[in-house]
Amino acid sequence: MPIQVDIRKTFLYKWGEEEGEKRGLKKAILSGVELKFGPSKARQVRSLLVKINDINKLEKINKELIRAETWEDFIKVFRNHK
Repeated sequence: MPIQVDIRKTFLYKWGEEEGEKRGLKKAILSGVELKFGPSKARQVRSLLVKINDINKLEKINKELIRAETWEDFIKVFRNHK
């Protein structure tokens, strides 16, 4: 009798799913920064994002990017979350 395992319930699947979400959020943030503030600012943000592994912080950063009208408004989110 074969054993069936729902792979979506395994820890490796959940870990991989979370890592994929983090990678996707980082790409979305970088694309948004590049469109809104230019490629040089995106390079600055890339170096800051490498250090962040908390998905909640990444979501907060993404929301702040949408709200921010100036570079100074946006960059505050990094200063507040160290």
